[in-house]
Amino acid sequence: MSDQNRQIPRWRRIAFPVSIILNLFLVALIGGHLWRRDRGEIDGLPPFARVLARIEASLPPQDAAAVKAVIERAGPKYQDASQQAVAARQEVIRQITAEPFDQDALRQALAKWRAARDRFLDDFGDAFVAALAQVSPEGRRQLALELRPARLDGPSR
Repeated sequence: MSDQNRQIPRWRRIAFPVSIILNLFLVALIGGHLWRRDRGEIDGLPPFARVLARIEASLPPQDAAAVKAVIERAGPKYQDASQQAVAARQEVIRQITAEPFDQDALRQALAKWRAARDRFLDDFGDAFVAALAQVSPEGRRQLALELRPARLDGPSR
C-alpha cells in the first residue's frame, strides 16, 4: 500500500475533534444540571423550601399566612432533622459514585437516609398537622390537589 491510500480524508480529521468537543460539552452540561439538582439549587431553593413555597402558593392568602406562621414557629424543631436527612441523602449519592463500589456501605447509607428521613417526617408532621388545622376546608382541598406527586416539582397551573 502506498502512503496516498493511508491518508485520512480531510472531513474525518475535522469531524473527530469536533465530535470530541461536542461530547465534552454535553457531558459538562448534563453534569452541571445533575450537580445543581443534587444540591437542590434549582430555582434557588432547596427541595423542601420549594415544596413549602408551592404549598403556600396554592392556598388562599389568609390560609397561606396561617400555614407560614405555624411552620416558621415550628422551624427550630424540625430544622436539625431536615439537615440530617439532606446529609444522609448526600452520603447515599457519594456511595453510589464511589470507586470501588461498596454494596455494604451503600446499604448502610440507605438505612441512615431512611432513618433520617423518617425522623424528619415525624418532626415536621406535627407542625404540618398543626398548620392544616388553621386552613379552611377549601384551602385543604386545594392543597390536596397540589400535593399530588406529579405536581410537587412540576410547573404551576
